[in-house]
Amino acid sequence: MTDDAIAQRQQEIIQQYGPWTNHNLRLGDHLYTMSDETCSGAEVKVRRVLQAVRDFCGEDLSRLRVLDLACLEGLYGLELALHGATVVGLEGRESNLAKARFSQEVLQLDTIEFVCDDVRNLSRERYGSFDVVLCIGIFYHLNAPDLFEFAQHIAHVSSRLALFDTHVSSTAEQAYEYRGQTYWGRSYTEDHTAWGSIGNEESAWLTRPSLYNLLADVGFDSVYECHQPMVPKYEQMRDAGQADRSTFLALHNPPHPLKTTDLLRNQPRDRYGDVPQ
Repeated sequence: MTDDAIAQRQQEIIQQYGPWTNHNLRLGDHLYTMSDETCSGAEVKVRRVLQAVRDFCGEDLSRLRVLDLACLEGLYGLELALHGATVVGLEGRESNLAKARFSQEVLQLDTIEFVCDDVRNLSRERYGSFDVVLCIGIFYHLNAPDLFEFAQHIAHVSSRLALFDTHVSSTAEQAYEYRGQTYWGRSYTEDHTAWGSIGNEESAWLTRPSLYNLLADVGFDSVYECHQPMVPKYEQMRDAGQADRSTFLALHNPPHPLKTTDLLRNQPRDRYGDVPQ
């Protein structure tokens, strides 16, 4: 496809669905989905995601099957597919999928598939298992109990790594009960923009301690937080007291028995404590 043909098709998509809102991809020489001069802000997150996947899963991404949940305009999945991974992108809005599929066509990628579905329908029976699951910008758009069931489904379909890029609450204002455990956070009122929730007016933002507990409760063995590569916007929001958003890496890797002691053999897993505000 020539640059002129790409530009013409891009304009047709924009006329039908509106301009790209966040995912600025290079389609050709000086031809991007948004701008060839200004970053959208998503680029630094892509750098973080790619680095994390390579750190935990190795340099050869061609062996990986990846799920990109609520993939928006497809940037993260497309990046990993360009590095050789086999990718499924799940997205609830056809307008976003049209843009993602257009980029897929231009980039001539046959290792990525985009599916229109609600992330709440995720299951191993429906989509199979994945080495890596990307949960970027969607976890904080779900309300209870969907949020907890979604985390459980992610744990079920991921065989190695799940990456959660999400807002967390700095206050423990509201209690949520799920499977005999209590989690804390606060309610967030959703808007009706193209980035907003689908089907719920409010969402639940968990505190950091409750998020750590939940990820362990649904079956992950380790949880890490990524600080480098940096996402400057996250640090700016945190420093200004506006919001706390970060990238958490949850892994399946059953603990090995200790050889220097057996005193922890029958000890239950410790839980993080939340203090209600």
